[in-house]
Amino acid sequence: MRRRKRKANLKGDMVILLALFHRYGWIIAMLLCITFLPVNKFYTAGAFLLIYSIWSFVGYKCRWKHIYCSYQNAYRKQNAYHKKMTPDSINWNQIKKRDAYSVPLISLIFGLMILGVAVF
Repeated sequence: MRRRKRKANLKGDMVILLALFHRYGWIIAMLLCITFLPVNKFYTAGAFLLIYSIWSFVGYKCRWKHIYCSYQNAYRKQNAYHKKMTPDSINWNQIKKRDAYSVPLISLIFGLMILGVAVF
């Protein structure tokens, strides 16, 4: 049996890496910054949440591929935990507007609340 060699798709791989960072990596980056930077932890957490909410909302409105793949990875399939990311085949109608707007909105509200606590 021959193994089929995977065709190099650098652009698609970069979209998937950015989608994974959008989904999980920013949380790890935030925790590392809170742990190791000598800045107020509330400022750092609030800033990260604000940046994430703006990034998500603008990415959905501008239809960035990595935002689609990030949401695609979050939805459950019938027997699988996550759908496979497909940066070359995008159907924006699959993304629920409720998810696309509520996740950034909640992040924005919590970010503003945390920054409000840090200021006062």
